[in-house]
Amino acid sequence: MYLLALDGYGLSKFLFPLLIFGYFVGFQKYDKSKGVFISLLFSLLYHSSNNFISVTLSSITGDDIALEYNNYFIIFVLILTYLVIKIVISYFHLEFKYFDKEYLYSFLKKVLYVFIFLHIVSFISDIVSTISHLNSFGSILSSVVFVGLLLTFFAMDSYKVQIEKEIALKQKKFEQKHLQTYTDEIVELYNEIRGFRHDYAGMLVSMQMAIDSGDLQEINRVYNEVLVKANQKLRSEKYTYFDLNNIEDSALRSLIAQSIVYARKNDVEFTLEVKDIITRLSIDLLDLVRIMSILLNNAVEGAADSYLKQIEVAVIKMDFETVIVIQNSCKITMTPSEDLFALGFSTKGRNRGLGLNNVKEILDKYDNIMLETEMEDNTFRQIIRFKREFE
Repeated sequence: MYLLALDGYGLSKFLFPLLIFGYFVGFQKYDKSKGVFISLLFSLLYHSSNNFISVTLSSITGDDIALEYNNYFIIFVLILTYLVIKIVISYFHLEFKYFDKEYLYSFLKKVLYVFIFLHIVSFISDIVSTISHLNSFGSILSSVVFVGLLLTFFAMDSYKVQIEKEIALKQKKFEQKHLQTYTDEIVELYNEIRGFRHDYAGMLVSMQMAIDSGDLQEINRVYNEVLVKANQKLRSEKYTYFDLNNIEDSALRSLIAQSIVYARKNDVEFTLEVKDIITRLSIDLLDLVRIMSILLNNAVEGAADSYLKQIEVAVIKMDFETVIVIQNSCKITMTPSEDLFALGFSTKGRNRGLGLNNVKEILDKYDNIMLETEMEDNTFRQIIRFKREFE
């Protein structure tokens, strides 16, 4: 009990992380491994900062003054500890969203062992500090823990920057890969429209001649064989490529362009509607790429298996939100009671259905994004609402 208590300090070393762990796992429903990581991090950050500031101040003012004004000394140290913690969290961007980035998990698992080691060293420094002739050594150990923790944060930040640069580079390569296809399609459509401009005058002459003749049968023939066919041609799904220019976010634009190509390869009619200029959405790039890839690929595959083989995507800018609607024809009629986002649920067979579950997990991190699912006859519709950020 003496080793555990250590005048209150040793006990807090155990209780503090346990309380934080209980809060995040019990109330916030965090994953247990994530709860352990965060609880150790904040426990170390508090105790190491507190010990380091206490040691530094007492060495400046002297132990006698610190003991004489003990209550004021403790309050002053707590205030400084709070400020230091706030600065560290702000500098290293250790907000709670930081721990939701899955691409950091493999590295953070290694960091967890460092936290455990530093926690043990911190506990040893408290034990040593109770022995008078080893007090200085205990102070050195507590300072080592604080510096070691800061170095760990620098390593975490460095790794995060490096991995995010790699992700951004992969995204750029992805965009460049589909840019040539997109450019070729635009050039082909432009040439087609130029040809239509030349044909347009001939169409008007044909219609004028039919009207002048007063032959209703001839007017009807010209209308159906010339004007109607021309209108159908201009309404072709190919011309939806032009709407992509209204999307400023290159990642979203590339994903939709890829889906159009994917749909054509599967003989699916793809219709896109983007009438307004769409600015960047309030979501991390990687999360946007993941959820849109899953939803668009699912829509194309669902449409490819259906009788109608149709997919419609609309990006709509409203007063307070940007809405993306992804609608596709499907082979079967599903009922709203089916848990589409349950792990493993799929209409494509066993060992599938991880995609929509991943979408739900990603979107659960955002308060400003809502996903609605609608099923009507043989039509499946996903509606994503992004609350717009106003400057």
